Amino acid sequence: MHEFRLPGVIHFGWGALEKLGEEGARLGARALVVTGRSAMKRTGVLDRVKAQLSRANVESLVFDQIEPDPRGTTVDAGAKLARREKCDVIIGLGGGSPMDAARAIAAMAELPGSIIDYARGKPIDRPGRPLINIATTAGTASEITSVSVVLDEERELKMGVKSPYWFARVAITDPELTMTMTPELTAATGLDALTHAVESYLSTGATPPSEALALRAIRLIGQHLRSAWSNGGDRGAREGMALGSMLAGMAFANSGLGLVHGLVHPIGARFGVPHGVACGRLLTCVLRFNATAVPQEVAAAGAALLGCAECSVEEAISAVERLVRDVGVPAGIGDLAIPNEQMESLAKEGLLSGAVRTNPRAVGEVEARAVLDEAQNST
Repeated sequence: MHEFRLPGVIHFGWGALEKLGEEGARLGARALVVTGRSAMKRTGVLDRVKAQLSRANVESLVFDQIEPDPRGTTVDAGAKLARREKCDVIIGLGGGSPMDAARAIAAMAELPGSIIDYARGKPIDRPGRPLINIATTAGTASEITSVSVVLDEERELKMGVKSPYWFARVAITDPELTMTMTPELTAATGLDALTHAVESYLSTGATPPSEALALRAIRLIGQHLRSAWSNGGDRGAREGMALGSMLAGMAFANSGLGLVHGLVHPIGARFGVPHGVACGRLLTCVLRFNATAVPQEVAAAGAALLGCAECSVEEAISAVERLVRDVGVPAGIGDLAIPNEQMESLAKEGLLSGAVRTNPRAVGEVEARAVLDEAQNST
């Protein structure tokens, strides 16, 4: 028996943002818009969001303090603001960080204590306030999932917190909002989406629905990421990437992920590597590691990426490596100059992630360190 969960309503396509006023009014009368410090103001999207809410008679307050890696203290501050201002709906606007933070803020507006308590294992026993998440990038799929990644500052760890209560009531994926993404952001978020899809497909938690969604996502990303990166105005490529990201999110929200997502969190937290870039740097090394356990699945993922009927494991891994390089991301982590004495602790911290539990091959500290060593020696 399988379980499959998604947000209550998903609006996808050009102009999907126009549904915000109607959905906001359905869920509340006073909204807290959670976003980053500058991008949504600079592109004018924040003004559009506020105008739509105003037309629907929904008052809005903006919390624009979200960092690239949301801190637990920032989430707690946002939740305190939501309670004090009696905001009855929370709206996440932006990429993965603002949407993750909005999800956690919606939860903590109803839960006692700090978000870090729950990141460290305290049970989540109730729903949060209604959440609307609006994606402005094509990669994280945080509008679709029930996971928030927050920074535990005391331990310097990025921690994933997950609950079936945490799916958004409304998810909005509008390709138009991705048209202003830079090539660098397009590459980072696109490789995050690819890693979501591949790890979901290989996951021990995969089900027939998640497998179908993951394969479709891999194919879309293979068709469109290079074009979206090289020509940001290509509407077909932007739509294809938005759809691929969304489908990958539907898949991994139900299947879980794998070792890549375990290892990238400590690397990102310590060395400031953007999450999706770190995913791309590690994906081929982890695929080689996992291929001994699930060679047919690795080959099938490669065939989807190449758009062909079948391919070998090595052809699959080579196809992933070419795509990563073609969008300007270096192979491996050797250029990061990670001190050798930190490799052991990176491996240990990577295993703390719940993502590793559904990796298709068993992983301990020795195996995680071996993967990191290979990535460090890659060129």
